[in-house]
Amino acid sequence: MTTALRITCFAVLAGLAACDTDSEDGTLEVRIWGEEFVEDGIPAEVFADGWSVRFSAFLVAVDGVATPAAEDPTRYLFDLALPSGGAGQTLGMLASPGGSTELAYRIGPGDPAMAGNASMDDVAMMDAMGWSLFVSGTATRADESLAFAWGFDTTTQYDACEVAEDVAAHTPTTTVITIHADHLFYDDLDDPAPNVAFDLVASADGDSDGTVTTAELAAVDITAQARYQVGSRDIRDLLAFVEAQTSTVGHIDGEGHCHTE
Repeated sequence: MTTALRITCFAVLAGLAACDTDSEDGTLEVRIWGEEFVEDGIPAEVFADGWSVRFSAFLVAVDGVATPAAEDPTRYLFDLALPSGGAGQTLGMLASPGGSTELAYRIGPGDPAMAGNASMDDVAMMDAMGWSLFVSGTATRADESLAFAWGFDTTTQYDACEVAEDVAAHTPTTTVITIHADHLFYDDLDDPAPNVAFDLVASADGDSDGTVTTAELAAVDITAQARYQVGSRDIRDLLAFVEAQTSTVGHIDGEGHCHTE
């Protein structure tokens, strides 16, 4: 079977029929999930400064999902804040070599998206704004509460994502594109053990209206901060810092890492 024919085996969103693959190949079911931090919120014990966060929306645009045997080029939009009972959302089935294998995918703007579990209104908004990621929600600490709604047009290619389970020849194997929401609140771009923190974001609410906007993040100079280190990157404000963190949210099968560019 040629690669072109294998691409047609990708059963998207509805009807997860197994692919008719070569005998040495298997079938990979690809899902996407934001873990409990997106569906249920990031609890206060995770934050170094006592805040907690709940998401009302967590929109991710994904395309270029591929194994070494096949690729689906379609761009899909998922709202990972919608409950899934821990199962995540289904992208579809993709032919894959048997045994150990890798997955690639991209989070970025591009062609008009097909709704995964996202609403058509969300699809229209993301396409019109040219965003790849949109998050909205509320941060809370004691009697303090701040809303946020941030869209990003960043592009990240995730390659060489090692699928945790070997692919069997005759039984579909599941792999999960895992999105780590807490990375958006990391306070260092290079430290292997950064804090998850919200105090500096909270301080960005310059007009004290209870909502932190991207314009307000851009107004926060981080160059004098003890944390919020950026290495050799030319990043000077909090918005650019959070934008850089968007390129780190993608993983595979929980904590599995990918090569990014």
